[in-house]
Amino acid sequence: MGTPEFFQIPQLILERMDMAWTFMLLLTRYGIFMMLAPGLGGGIMGLVVRYPAAVVLALVSVNPAEVAALPPDMGLMAGQLTSEVLLGSIVALIPVTIVAGAQTAGHLASSTMGLNGAQLIDPSTQAVLPDLARIYSDFAIVAFLLLGGHYVAIAELAGLDEAIKPGTFLLTEAGLDTIISQTARIFQIGCLIAAPVIVALLLTNFVMGIISKAVPTINIFIISFPLTIGIGLFISILALPEAAHYLGREFNRLGDVLHMALR
Repeated sequence: MGTPEFFQIPQLILERMDMAWTFMLLLTRYGIFMMLAPGLGGGIMGLVVRYPAAVVLALVSVNPAEVAALPPDMGLMAGQLTSEVLLGSIVALIPVTIVAGAQTAGHLASSTMGLNGAQLIDPSTQAVLPDLARIYSDFAIVAFLLLGGHYVAIAELAGLDEAIKPGTFLLTEAGLDTIISQTARIFQIGCLIAAPVIVALLLTNFVMGIISKAVPTINIFIISFPLTIGIGLFISILALPEAAHYLGREFNRLGDVLHMALR
C-alpha cells in the first residue's frame, strides 16, 4: 500500500461502512493484544501509549483491497468480534506463558530459600508475589522487549507473512494443541530456570544435616536461615546469564510457535 493510498484510508473509513467495520475489527484485535501482552499491557500510565498505538496499528493495517463485509445481523457481528478477541488474546498469551514460566522459577526458588514471607504486589495483576518471582518476571519481560518479541507478535497480528482477514480467524485443532503444549511449558521453564538454586540448596541442607548430627551443640536451625538465603541469592545471580540465554531461545522461537497456533 503506497503513501497516497494510506492517507486516503481515514476518508474511506468515513465514507464506507465496510471499511469502518474492518477498522473496528482490527482495533479490537490490537486493543486486546495491547491489554495482555507482557511489558505492554501493565500499569495505568501505559494507557496513554498502548491505546493510541492500537488505533495507529489498526489504521495502518487496513487494506482497501481486502475488507470485511458489514454483517447483516448482530449475531455475525458478535461472532466476528469474538474471532478478533480470540486472535489478539492468543498472540499476547503465548509470550505471557514464557514470562509466567520465569515467574514460576521465582516461586520455586523463593519457597526453597524460605523467602515466601517477603512479598511484593504485581501492579499488572494486583497479585502478591515473592520478591524473586517479581525479579524473574521483570527480567523475562525485559528480555522479551530487548529481543523484539513484541515486533514478532505484531507482525503476526498484521499478517506480514500471511494475512488473516479480519473477522475470519478460527482456532484449529493444531492451534489448540500448540496452545496447550505452550501452556504446559510454564512449569518446565520454571523448573529449568530454578534448577541451579534448588540443587544448590538441596546440597546445602544435606551438609547442614550432617553437621547437626556430628556437632549437636550447634543450633543449625538459626544458622540455616541466613545461610540458605545467602547461597540461594548468590546462585541466582550466578545463574542469570544462563537464564537469559534460555529465555532468549524461548523468545527466538516465538514466531514459529505463533505461526503454528494461528495456522
